[in-house]
Amino acid sequence: MNDSGTTTLDAEKATPPRPSEAPAGPPVGGGFLLQPVVCDVFTRERFSEEQREIERMVREFALERIAPQREELAAHNGELTLELMREVAELGLTGVDIPEQYGGAGLDKTTSALVVEALALGGSASWVVTFSCHVGIGTLPVVFFGDQRQKERYLPKLASVEYLGAYALTEPGAGSDISGLATKARLADDGEAFLLSGEKQYITNGSWAHLFIVFADLEGEGNTAFIVERDSPGLSTGAEENKLGIRGSSTVSLVLDQVRVPKENVLGALGGGMPIALNSLNVGRYKLGAADLGGCKQLLGVTTRQALDRVQFGQPIAFFEAVRRKFADMVVRTFLLDSAIYRTVGLMDQRISALDPQADSYQKQVTSALEEFAIEASIGKILGSETMFRVADHAVQIYGGNGFSEEYPPAEAYRDCRIDRIFEGTNEINRMVIYGYYLKKALMEELPLRQGARQWRLPAVPGDAPLAWEIGALDAARRLTVKCLFEAVSLYGQDLRNAQVVGEDLADLAIGYFAASAAVNRILRLDDKLRRSSVYRALARLSTATFLEEAWRIGFRLRPMLFADPIGRRALADLDSLLAAMHLPFDPVDEIRVLTDDLYEHGGYRFD
Repeated sequence: MNDSGTTTLDAEKATPPRPSEAPAGPPVGGGFLLQPVVCDVFTRERFSEEQREIERMVREFALERIAPQREELAAHNGELTLELMREVAELGLTGVDIPEQYGGAGLDKTTSALVVEALALGGSASWVVTFSCHVGIGTLPVVFFGDQRQKERYLPKLASVEYLGAYALTEPGAGSDISGLATKARLADDGEAFLLSGEKQYITNGSWAHLFIVFADLEGEGNTAFIVERDSPGLSTGAEENKLGIRGSSTVSLVLDQVRVPKENVLGALGGGMPIALNSLNVGRYKLGAADLGGCKQLLGVTTRQALDRVQFGQPIAFFEAVRRKFADMVVRTFLLDSAIYRTVGLMDQRISALDPQADSYQKQVTSALEEFAIEASIGKILGSETMFRVADHAVQIYGGNGFSEEYPPAEAYRDCRIDRIFEGTNEINRMVIYGYYLKKALMEELPLRQGARQWRLPAVPGDAPLAWEIGALDAARRLTVKCLFEAVSLYGQDLRNAQVVGEDLADLAIGYFAASAAVNRILRLDDKLRRSSVYRALARLSTATFLEEAWRIGFRLRPMLFADPIGRRALADLDSLLAAMHLPFDPVDEIRVLTDDLYEHGGYRFD
């Protein structure tokens, strides 16, 4: 307890529950496509009681301290923003990923994700961006790659928010191309420091930050990361960007004019900036998805209440079928995102739990574990940003004319969430990460795609088995995805990296299957009575159908692209058999009604 009697984070209390059916050996990133549909998947229902206690504490803070001040935070109130940052620091939230010996809580990735999700329930995307940048890409490079002196000097100050962190990678001419940096670094004449010159763009927290992680092209070495303090001579910031959304956050350019950085402030190895940048972004990606998850839940709640209160043609608009369909889509896609995010962090925690925290190379091993799940981290980022935008778009439509007014929540949410498809690498880049990693793993035989592609015949699922249709249909979609991936790798080889239309379709198949199979496994592990209830039956059916609709469309579109040559034509019959297996044996309108009746009864999303 802190002085105010509020619970704070306790590193002893947040050990994640170990998977009860963990497979022999560590999980492999992207390996979900070669697993049976029914497999061990971590879900929020498996949170420990300590994690639930933390979640309740953070939700209380979000609703009591952030939500009432949303308007002031949106007006770019830096003093209030930093005041709330210091308050969450007192609760231990800014140190969730910092080891205990440096003033943090040193908790698992599951707890780290649920913290940012719960904070997003306060409804201030601007403030959550400030928080997420600080605890993520503004701090983690020092956690993962800093030497002992750097950690001792900077991490306690970052944990307490004596220092606010920022990350300076993006440049006017480079964008997402980490290898094309124009910012230069050279060794000073005295040999004791490096001199940095260049301009960084769109730096979140830039006006308020005390510490910057700066990437520059070091003469003779290549891309290198530096820890740069705010008061360094030659460092300055530009004016605040006049942004479409997240207007309450700070976003500026960073100008470096012969900024002298001591040699001891080189982060990691000389020329080693690339892995620092990429691994920091992996964490930022799944955390962005978790923040979007909280945003979806918050917006669903206010929109549900608005639809029940707004009467048109003699009844609340919530009960019109067209509105029901939108709400069902919002609930189902939020459930899919929820299931995908905690499946991802569960995999990361399972991998990390096998490491020795006392080993000198522990943090290096942790970054390797996180990189192993780069596919899943990109899935979380894409799914979160696109789900949030879809939910916000539905909310604007349901609010009608009020939705277009800044006086109501959907307008702000709609503007704020648009950046999420650009943050942490654009969604186009993240889709390239997904199919690029699958290409690499296939060529290096880390994933046996050839063997998986040959196993196209569907196993029989007993008709009376729980969720028999969902399992059978998802298995057809899984095999369709593996077959298309294998054909693409066989046809294009390394050139698949440039076949972006095909690659994006392959990525979308993987994204949809990962989320839908996570949702079905989540429901399968509920107690029998709950699983067989009409609400969870509707949720399982519509979660599966949402993905099948897209998988069928993509599979049909890929037919002429991947199966046109003589070798591909021999596999075409297999493909068509899989497409035929993806059918709906129920009336979706009935399930939509069941799911929305439950939504209206509870006044919002309730699958927590």
